[in-house]
Amino acid sequence: MRTIHRWLTPLALLPLLAAAPVPGIPVVLAPQPGTALDRTARGLVAQDLAESVRAGERPLVLLGTAHLGAAADRPALFVQLQSPRQCGSAGCSTSVFAWTGGRYQKVLDGVDGRMAVAASRHAGMADLQAGTETYAWNGKTYADTVPAPALDLRPRTRRRAR
Repeated sequence: MRTIHRWLTPLALLPLLAAAPVPGIPVVLAPQPGTALDRTARGLVAQDLAESVRAGERPLVLLGTAHLGAAADRPALFVQLQSPRQCGSAGCSTSVFAWTGGRYQKVLDGVDGRMAVAASRHAGMADLQAGTETYAWNGKTYADTVPAPALDLRPRTRRRAR
């Protein structure tokens, strides 16, 4: 019985490990209907909202803000649409818009998981964390810090049986 208990105890902790908080300062998302920020966010995701409405849905719009650059910069806008169409098994995706060039521009899209602003920085902007992923500023947008594995796409030839 002790052997079984020794094996089951770590397995029972897996849900707790998966729900571990994201390191960094969490970005709190909440509905803000009727505010200027809500109108701005709805304008930025107007196409996604229109597609949801055509599909017969009325997504919930959640918003959050966080300073990513200098303290004098406008805070970035985090927008999450919640609807069956917009959310999957990993949760609902979040888009991040930063104030650059005199307007909000999408700098990170379709990120699943809880968002947090990391203490680390790249090119003058704070890194972003979502779930187990970390995104770094490359001067124009946020990019995943873990590169995709290299794939060998050369055609394969079959070896003749001897």
